[in-house]
Amino acid sequence: MIHSIRQMFSSIGAKLFFWFWLVAIVSVVSTHLISSQLTDQHIIKNNVVLPIHHPDMRQLDKIVRYHNFHQSESVNSFLNKFRKSKRKNRNIWLKDPQKQQVFSVKKKANKQIKKYLLENNIKQPLSVKFQQVMLTGPVKISINDHNYQLFITMTRRHEPPLFFVPLWLRISIPLVISFILLWLLARSLSKPILKIQQAANKLGNGDLTTRVTQLDQRNDELGQLASSFNHMAEKLSNSISAQQRLLADVSHELRSPMTRLQLAVALAHKSAKSPEELEKYLLRCETEIGRLDDMLGNVITLSRLENTLPNFNSSSININKLIDDLVADAQFIANEKDIKITFADQHKIITNGDEQLLASALGNILTNAVKYSPENSEVKVNITSDQEWLKVEISDSGAGVPEQALAKLFQPFYRVQDDRARKTGGSGLGLAIAKQAILAHHGSIEAYNNTQGLTVVIKLPNG
Repeated sequence: MIHSIRQMFSSIGAKLFFWFWLVAIVSVVSTHLISSQLTDQHIIKNNVVLPIHHPDMRQLDKIVRYHNFHQSESVNSFLNKFRKSKRKNRNIWLKDPQKQQVFSVKKKANKQIKKYLLENNIKQPLSVKFQQVMLTGPVKISINDHNYQLFITMTRRHEPPLFFVPLWLRISIPLVISFILLWLLARSLSKPILKIQQAANKLGNGDLTTRVTQLDQRNDELGQLASSFNHMAEKLSNSISAQQRLLADVSHELRSPMTRLQLAVALAHKSAKSPEELEKYLLRCETEIGRLDDMLGNVITLSRLENTLPNFNSSSININKLIDDLVADAQFIANEKDIKITFADQHKIITNGDEQLLASALGNILTNAVKYSPENSEVKVNITSDQEWLKVEISDSGAGVPEQALAKLFQPFYRVQDDRARKTGGSGLGLAIAKQAILAHHGSIEAYNNTQGLTVVIKLPNG
């Protein structure tokens, strides 16, 4: 029980709520204290002298006339005549200029008005506005042969409803309202985070289909966090799926060379009757072992490119010189089939990237073009560029690829024809490796059939 309570109060939602509420409490209390301290000065400093309010002056004259007919023996008896009045918005004031004393009909008189009368020697009639109260006077009046100044104050509007509410209730109302609003705010912030946490736990437990729904539609930081989580989950799911698919493909592809290797070993044991015949089977074993070594090397390279961040040795690359060197190397292979490789070299083009990785990708595609082109044919290499992209096109003179197979060319272990792949020594990984290398450079690769064969188009960021 204690652990669950401690866990609840240690959550980010509880922390946000209590910190916000503490700020709200401090703000309400400090505002009240400061305003109560400054109210007197604020009202005194912010009085406004107005033109004489004649209706109030007439009331003062009326009071003087009434007093002249009904003389009062003392100040107290004079004021008592008005204390039973039903006019709650009116107050009568007497000021003794000689003794600096101020009296009023209401026992709980306005302290600001009293202070103003004591501090100011008013000789001429005027009207002064104090927020909701207006002071008018003076008019001379004599009580028991002593001269006084007579003033009147009128409250021009009713006090606001909260004026009559007890102080503790006035403080409690904003605290309760802030409690509710801040609780809703804290809940709105902590609920999405809790939802992302639950999704992360599901993903960690192996549910790769887990996604944070609805939150990724928000336009705030929490929406961006949900989108980043979904992107991470998608990449993780694709990476694990690719790894599982690659493992299954490798297991399948290893069977053929392993079977041929076992067969060659068995024949060497049973049928080899001379050193020459034994050497033939051993050469066969060596060939299959070489194919296995190449395949495993390609699998490791593909796995590294698909499932990890490439360790780039980024540098400036003269793409023209790189392709020129690759064409020169491929021409040695092409000469065996009397194939001519033409490269339309243009102006110098510089890009950034891993030169070894790009050379491997482009060289793989160029070698494939030579392999699948017939004798006495031509392989064309063309390069163009604009402000954003550079484009390399490698076209062979082969039989092309069925349209439905074009999208599958860059999948691991995909072969259009298995027997043709075996004749050329292919494992079905070259184009897949080339694709991952190009994607690692934020480029793209695609293939289409031309009038004479197949064209592979590589696009890379320029510069």
